[in-house]
Amino acid sequence: MNSQVDAATSARLALWLGAWAANDISIADAANACESISHSLDITWHEQRMPWFNFLAEIQAHPTSTAAIFPSPGNPDGISVKALSELDTSIGLVALWPDILIGKTSDDTWLATNSPITKIPVDLNFARQQMLESLATAQSALANLDLTGTRATADAALESMDFGPMPPTTPKRVIDAVEQGYRIATLARIAKDDAIAVASRSQNAIKAEILTDLERCARELLQAAVSSGYGAI
Repeated sequence: MNSQVDAATSARLALWLGAWAANDISIADAANACESISHSLDITWHEQRMPWFNFLAEIQAHPTSTAAIFPSPGNPDGISVKALSELDTSIGLVALWPDILIGKTSDDTWLATNSPITKIPVDLNFARQQMLESLATAQSALANLDLTGTRATADAALESMDFGPMPPTTPKRVIDAVEQGYRIATLARIAKDDAIAVASRSQNAIKAEILTDLERCARELLQAAVSSGYGAI
């Protein structure tokens, strides 16, 4: 599995847990995947630490579908204030409908909690169209701005970028959308965060706004892809 714990962590967990909820992989395979992706052998559930396998066994009859959730300032993405205060949203969260939420806490442990989930999964085709429109806008707008330094950083990231293995039954359209969303979201973040040696402050502000929207659309595509793979929509 991909060794990095990053903003795609929740998407990887959602894919593997979705395959398990759909009975496409065994509970042992799902637990092994969760351990590898989360870099943790256990998770807290009802105030008890337990192996991922035991946690999945306890909720085996519960989840009907899964999704990756990406809350951001001003957009809770269907997650309660209490849950947002308990979990690190920077790497995303995993929703197991109708009311189980999985995430990482500030003390670097994994927690599953009962929390109503009101997020409605986005249609994959709609999310792809939105992302392509945002990409076209970004390409046009950024063509006239100085992007010194970004290309080398982005090229290096592309060489090492790896979403990680997906469940063997993952549909090809989901694989393609996951990889596209992950790559574009990562490159948009790099370009936004990269120091630009000769750009003006006003150019930086314009660039950040454009790339923030592109990153949001790419994350929504990633979200739609992992939520659509196993019957969420």
